Amino acid sequence: MGRSSKLSKELKVQACEEYDLGKGSFHTIGINFGVSSSAIKEWYYAYKIHGESAFNISNRNDSYTKEFKLLLINEYLSGEESLRSLGAKHNISIRTITKWVNNYYNGIKPKDYDPKGEVYTMKSRKTTFEERLEIVKWVLNNSMNYKEAADKNSVKYALVYQWVKKYLKDGEEGLKYKKRGRKEKAVIDDSALSEVEKLKLELEREKALRERAEFRLELFKKKEELAQKRRSQK
Repeated sequence: MGRSSKLSKELKVQACEEYDLGKGSFHTIGINFGVSSSAIKEWYYAYKIHGESAFNISNRNDSYTKEFKLLLINEYLSGEESLRSLGAKHNISIRTITKWVNNYYNGIKPKDYDPKGEVYTMKSRKTTFEERLEIVKWVLNNSMNYKEAADKNSVKYALVYQWVKKYLKDGEEGLKYKKRGRKEKAVIDDSALSEVEKLKLELEREKALRERAEFRLELFKKKEELAQKRRSQK
């Protein structure tokens, strides 16, 4: 999880194992180890995915691209993932992800953060379909360890994450790059349509407008929820 912590890796593992063995709740174990129950819970979820490596101490702050930050923000806003599940999956503190989301709500665009220019901000290299498939399968067979896959294959962390998402959604087809090119926007001549076709087209347009409005409303609700949480914590 980067940076040092007041508890050693061994003690964090011990706390997680005690919970696994039913020796206490997050609350009681937190009291025994002198930390909050939320900290124990965060450690435990990361431990279940990454094992003991979840607590490896780094001598630097982890670096993340703005694209990667936007990926996580969009997943949270879409309701696909909770803050806790995102934190556990990527071994990032919930506090860090919450900060990114709050900044996004307040109009602060994500920026690259690269204290030492390591793997997260390296230049992308071209990969073949076979390489992408092999990388994805390695991630799925190795506790969803996106970072190690990125390190081993000299590609961006965000790319590995995107490939895995596409594979889980669309299978191998999701890993095939389609040729890019400017698409001609279809111009619909309403005068050439029948009354039924015009009605269908109008309904589709109204549906698209309604979906956009609902999405904006959902963003507003989430913003209000976060603001309420911040007020209640003061």
